[in-house]
Amino acid sequence: MKKTGFTLVETLIAMAIVIAIAVIMVGIFVVINPLAKGRDLQRKKDLNRMKQAFEEYFNDKGYYPEDEINIWNTKSNCNSNTVSKYLSPWPCDPNGDPYVIFVEKNKFRIMTNLENKKDEYIPEDWYTRKDIIITGVTKSEVNYGVSSPNILWYQNYISPNCDASICLIGGSGGCSSAGGGCSGDNCFYAEIFVDGSRGGDCVNKCQTVCCGAGCDQ
Repeated sequence: MKKTGFTLVETLIAMAIVIAIAVIMVGIFVVINPLAKGRDLQRKKDLNRMKQAFEEYFNDKGYYPEDEINIWNTKSNCNSNTVSKYLSPWPCDPNGDPYVIFVEKNKFRIMTNLENKKDEYIPEDWYTRKDIIITGVTKSEVNYGVSSPNILWYQNYISPNCDASICLIGGSGGCSSAGGGCSGDNCFYAEIFVDGSRGGDCVNKCQTVCCGAGCDQ
């Protein structure tokens, strides 16, 4: 009668194969982890260099490069030496994309997404906190940044184009009125156009944690 099951030798061979695969996987992780750490270090260095360049620009002109940044910070200009005299070459994220930058005349924010989600410089409970909403970008897209001295890089603020008296709810069909008050991640202010009409890209430009009576605007 033929016996079924594994012999001791077969069991030892199978265990050896499993151990070998585990060792290989650990080796791959050890190789990948330092690479990610190196990319995060480069991101931090780039952002600090850009912050310094923006301050030098401000010292020369009295305002930050609001108009120029849309020209400078493009994928085609990554690592270019001819973009700006204030920063050469122009840095981009190690993944090849431009960094996330928002500039107004008197303030700026430069942001990136660190691969190490437990980095000590990522704000505590970053992915679960409801009191932080960054205008124009989601928390899954950025988790680290630098800014001008007058704001925090993750500080939410209301655009001067937004009307604090009109509370809207953002949805797939655009923005609809929510009456005199609302709260939560989907609550927005209306954008005022030059001609005085209201509407516009409220999701990207006028996002706010809270609006209406009782909210700190």
